[in-house]
Amino acid sequence: MNSPSTTPSSESPTPSSTSPTETITDTTGTVLRGNCHCGRYRFEYLLPDGRKLEDAAVKCSCTLCSKKGYMWISSPSTPSEGGLKWTRDDGYLTKYQTPLVWDQFCSVCGTGLVGVHLYGLLKGQMLVNVRAIQGANTFFLDSNIKTINLEEEGPFEPLPLSRDVLYNGSCHCGNVQFELKKTGGEVEKPWPVKEDNCSSCVRVRSTFIYTQPSTVLTTALTQCQDGFVGIYPTKEYVFIPEEAYKETFEYKYNKGRNAIQHCSTCGVMVFMVIHGPPNLAEILERLKKENPERYQAVKALAELNLSLQPLNVRTLERVDWEDIGQRVERTDEGTGGYVLND
Repeated sequence: MNSPSTTPSSESPTPSSTSPTETITDTTGTVLRGNCHCGRYRFEYLLPDGRKLEDAAVKCSCTLCSKKGYMWISSPSTPSEGGLKWTRDDGYLTKYQTPLVWDQFCSVCGTGLVGVHLYGLLKGQMLVNVRAIQGANTFFLDSNIKTINLEEEGPFEPLPLSRDVLYNGSCHCGNVQFELKKTGGEVEKPWPVKEDNCSSCVRVRSTFIYTQPSTVLTTALTQCQDGFVGIYPTKEYVFIPEEAYKETFEYKYNKGRNAIQHCSTCGVMVFMVIHGPPNLAEILERLKKENPERYQAVKALAELNLSLQPLNVRTLERVDWEDIGQRVERTDEGTGGYVLND
């Protein structure tokens, strides 16, 4: 198997524009193509005859795989069993290793690509991240593939909660942490959860849903290469230490309006930053003169967007995933609209 290099980088360019791709349905004996979001790593994976993606893919319950939302497919050791071939390697891959597992991710866009568990049923297998495969139906796979339950030695100990903190959050290595504070109500109501599979979300994009501007915990669940599950509280209810930002790398998308922050060490996507349109002030100034009524509406929406601090729910501690799974509202928008720059 050709293996990518492991030179890290902090470069964060804007990803490519979008155009259609088809959703994979019948993958028997198919050459599957995959890539990280920015396209600096690309590969081909040949499924052997008689096997389908849903039969070969698995999930793992270990902490790293859970925080990254990994779905894995094993890279066979012999050509007759199928195989993995790298077709592009720009030298930006970073390796993160623990005593239990290691993985490699693109240090530009943060997409996890391959990994190896060091014990358990998956021990020693080179695994490929299914979320990086073009057109893979992650909605279908998430509900139909089996989970390998891996009991970790030395279970993860959640950080202690203070009185005003609803959840603590952390990447895997612990270098990037935050606090989600309580709203102060008598009952902390469960938030709405939404998931879509549009091409932008598959390739790391957030989805916003609002009930009322006063709603503090407004959440969207999005399906992407990072397995991102988004919760969107307002900034006043989130505390991110200044040093946490120094431990992340930023990857901008949506023409620079938004950015995702990954831990530079372990690669876990922890939170997002909403920058808004670069020319927002110009847009508002023009609308103020030409259409005062629309100006007020656009200004209010922009202020609401900029007041949010999106967080990755997968990084929250003590989260009841079974409860969240029962409340997911899925929108099948498809994966159309994504291509890579050469």
